[in-house]
Amino acid sequence: MKQLRSLLQKKEGTTLVETMVCLLLISIMLAMAASALSAASRIFVRVQRTQYAQSILDTAMTELRTITQNASGYVKIYDIPATSAEKNENITGNITNSTGNLRGNTVEFINEEGYVVLVSTNGCEDTDLYIQNNRTGQASAVGSGQLLTRYYFRNSSENSYIYLKDGVPVARAVATVFGKGFYMNNYLEVIYSFPEGTESGDRADWISATVNLYSDKELTKLVATDSEILEFKHSVLCCEEITAKEKTGSD
Repeated sequence: MKQLRSLLQKKEGTTLVETMVCLLLISIMLAMAASALSAASRIFVRVQRTQYAQSILDTAMTELRTITQNASGYVKIYDIPATSAEKNENITGNITNSTGNLRGNTVEFINEEGYVVLVSTNGCEDTDLYIQNNRTGQASAVGSGQLLTRYYFRNSSENSYIYLKDGVPVARAVATVFGKGFYMNNYLEVIYSFPEGTESGDRADWISATVNLYSDKELTKLVATDSEILEFKHSVLCCEEITAKEKTGSD
């Protein structure tokens, strides 16, 4: 009993050195925990970004299959440099009076309604909209990196359509497939290819599409990529002939 009372009456505490050592150990453990949480957070953000990117690619590929599956008549592929809607760079000369390629970033075909359809991600300038010879309005420029569709009236007797009118881009309709926010500050690129060994005039049942997603407009920082086959309901001709033409006031 005396020994217990003696222990209770003692007023000894920890020394300053012991307190400092304790605080140092706690600081080290907190630093280790913070480092581990920071690394885990970076991994989580990276995984989430990859999942978002893959979701964008999957949705874009699904839409591409829907758009192109009804191609009929012919399919033509262009390789066109991207344009900046902000800088209004002119790319029209690269389409008008141009022959097709076996590989490129723009695909052209006739849909079941008889319109010529251009599908690309390289942007377009301000485009005047026409129904036959009547101007109905103007579609605003679209920057590169977005999936874009353009529709044109086809001259079936000449197998051609008017892409320029007095130097100005024209179309029946222009539409982005998704809103700009869909890409989450990324930029889309699609590369189309005919099957190996295909020549102009051959029939094809499909083309391949490689969809790339970049984090920069210069398309140098690849985030994700995917490739699939775009099958057609109808067998189509591989076209390399000139189909896009310019109409001038004297024509």
